Amino acid sequence: MIGLAPYGKLNQELYELLSATISVQGFDCQHSSKNLFASIADLENFKRLDQDPIEKAADLAFTGQYFFAELMTKLLQHLQQQTGSKNLTLGGGCALNSAFNGQIQDRTDFPQVFIPSAPADDGTALGAAWLALHHDQPDLALANSVVKSPYLGSIIPDKAVKNLIRYNRSLNIQHLPDSICATTAKLLSKGQLVGWIQGRAEFGPRALGNRSILADPRFAATKDNINQKVKFRESFRPFVPSVLHQHADNFFECYHESPYMDKTLRIRAHMQDRIAAVCHVDGTGRLQTVKQEWNPRFYQLINCFYQQTQIPMLLNTSFNVMGKPLVHSLEDALAVFLSTGLDALVVNDYLICKPYDE
Repeated sequence: MIGLAPYGKLNQELYELLSATISVQGFDCQHSSKNLFASIADLENFKRLDQDPIEKAADLAFTGQYFFAELMTKLLQHLQQQTGSKNLTLGGGCALNSAFNGQIQDRTDFPQVFIPSAPADDGTALGAAWLALHHDQPDLALANSVVKSPYLGSIIPDKAVKNLIRYNRSLNIQHLPDSICATTAKLLSKGQLVGWIQGRAEFGPRALGNRSILADPRFAATKDNINQKVKFRESFRPFVPSVLHQHADNFFECYHESPYMDKTLRIRAHMQDRIAAVCHVDGTGRLQTVKQEWNPRFYQLINCFYQQTQIPMLLNTSFNVMGKPLVHSLEDALAVFLSTGLDALVVNDYLICKPYDE
């Protein structure tokens, strides 16, 4: 819905139907489902047939997003007025709506907004663990200003790659411990699509530079290239600009940190053509802020790309194909690499290329 919404416009009939179904008064949300289903004929007006392109639902997506933003604004503004707080931490599935997250500071009186890396159901386990720790050790200081690492998942050990080197008969594999970032940045600057695996996998729904597919963000054609040859998904879906923090304000209006790809911000008008592959149709981008202290290897890679191109960001998307989970083993990564249009695969300090790249 979030990706398709900018292609549509407000459908007044649907908006009125939604307004009659859900309302917000203070913290009370009233849901009158009978209003939504009162007239099946009315709902039929919004039906998209199987043979219709997904773009036909753009007005529904826009209207749904518009209505969602209205309700969330009412709830959050009431919360701010009741608490007087200037700091907001937002969790739950609604916190995955990055388009609205990027508007919270403008639409409410919360100047500081924090969204965790796993705000939906998958983060509940981590929250429960923190709550239990606080219960067992109430004097332990849990809160500080340090961004918590989302890199809590599995690793792919060098041993797995060494076994591949020993037994493979076709792939070109190089061990580049001193130059893997510079070499990869050069491939990216030449337009190659690269699968990038480093350290522990991300906890949460976003690929934050450890299980990522990366590309040059400068050219609009790159977006379609990845959707068609790697992700196998709809063309309207946008990609993330992973940007070095110290340069982000040059590219984004009203920039504020987005460490977990949690906010969508407007790209400055004079920069939109320079990073066309990550600029959505409405001139926005769901960015990831990258700092050296958060992810040194990913920072180094983007900085190498910046030194070569003067663009301090990369196009970033999750290392998977549509409908499949993130890769978590070398076998997973190789399956995606060999069955899609990826040009290169980087695992730790190893560069893996297909036979025709020899």
